[in-house]
Amino acid sequence: ARPASRLAMASTGRSHVLARASPSRPRARGKGGRSTGTGRSGERGVAALLLLGVTALAVSGLTSTYLPRLVVWRQGASCVPGDETPCPSETHHPDIDVVSVAVKPTCVTRVAIASINQYVAPRFIRFVSADADACATLVAMARNVRCTPQDEVIPGVTKDAVKRELERLYHGSRTTSGVPERDSKGTSTASASYLGRERAGWYLQQLIKLGVARHLPDLTSTFLVWDPDMIALEPFKVFSSERSGKTGKERVVRHVGGYAIRSYEDAYKRLTNEPLASAPDGSSYVTHAMTFERAFLEELLGAFADAWEDSIRERADVLAKKTNARRLTERITSFGAETVKRSEEEDETFVFSRGDARGDGASAGAPTKTRARMPTWARAILASLNPEHLDLGFSEYASYASWVATHHPETVEVVPHRAWTRHPLGPMLGSSGIRILRRWSPVPNLCCPSAFAVRAMKLLGYSYGGFEVGHVRSCGYDKPEHERAYGVGDGF
Repeated sequence: ARPASRLAMASTGRSHVLARASPSRPRARGKGGRSTGTGRSGERGVAALLLLGVTALAVSGLTSTYLPRLVVWRQGASCVPGDETPCPSETHHPDIDVVSVAVKPTCVTRVAIASINQYVAPRFIRFVSADADACATLVAMARNVRCTPQDEVIPGVTKDAVKRELERLYHGSRTTSGVPERDSKGTSTASASYLGRERAGWYLQQLIKLGVARHLPDLTSTFLVWDPDMIALEPFKVFSSERSGKTGKERVVRHVGGYAIRSYEDAYKRLTNEPLASAPDGSSYVTHAMTFERAFLEELLGAFADAWEDSIRERADVLAKKTNARRLTERITSFGAETVKRSEEEDETFVFSRGDARGDGASAGAPTKTRARMPTWARAILASLNPEHLDLGFSEYASYASWVATHHPETVEVVPHRAWTRHPLGPMLGSSGIRILRRWSPVPNLCCPSAFAVRAMKLLGYSYGGFEVGHVRSCGYDKPEHERAYGVGDGF
């Protein structure tokens, strides 16, 4: 009996060991039948801890980003552009002027002026607009506004002159979509409209922004060019705290974040034989607000004029070689009997003296009529456009910023990221932001920015933002009843 008993005990022991080693057996349980620690429970605990950590990081990031912005917004939203009572200036720049070219006075322009005086506070806001009536409406918007009709700024540069030059250079050219343009009579034309703006007017305002450096009396040596549909949302930083090593002057702050347009590069290359400089982040400098130095603009316009004259000379040489008649060079540069002479006072003003080209006759050399001709640099710009991309052929902002970035990089401090927005509620909503804010418009049925809209724009934390009602068809910017003004003037 004993051997059998020992054998049974040994067998039982082996079975116990095997039972503990077998994974298919249930785990040991404590009192009450509860599990002493399952793997599934542990995994759930780890997942919960990870989720809690990610949530904490997200909340911390959002708090650190938006809480200070919310505090600043609350402090700065007590009085904003668009309020009935003008707000006091929050900065001061008495040594600079602001230059703006407005097709017509609008309710957006009114808020833009208020924002400039609150957040830039320049000496003067120098407007250029359609005519004397438009100027009178703009001047009434603020005490420091001055205005000049657009055809009286640069001798030889008028809307009709630009239209004629475009027609002469690009008659029958195609649009960006590749479709030949036609006027009401079915004749192809280069003076069409694009995105609600007339092309001749669009190029005119660019020429004016560049030409004011030479032709606007008493303009400050450093001035801020500001598009009239941009609204400043916080104190605008014109100068950096650092100074240029070469000049000792304060560096100018340069914004980035504009659209990169290939046709702008084509024109600049033709005008300067240099590549158009991009912003460090790969965007462009077309930022709709930019500080200009008159001295650097003089250099740029001189380079444009040289390019035009070199082009004329090269074409004359080619024609002379083809025809074996060198006198063609003289005919091209002198225009035959209408001898072109440079004005002694201003290099780009042309004076025509009508007389006998051979010098004989009683009236030879005696001018009977004089008139200004379009400046050489302006003609060069209009001649540099890509015929297949006339809608977006040249950019004054990109060209000036590129020239300075190439030849005077030490004079600017580039903002490392885009600090402005073209749309009132940010790029994600785009032009829909204007449609959303329209319900708070102070002018019924029009897209006018209210104080509420400006407060909403400030909440996004941008330095300035656009309110481009001309790009939103439902706003009716181009309707006949708004031809002279939009949301301002009689009846509003």
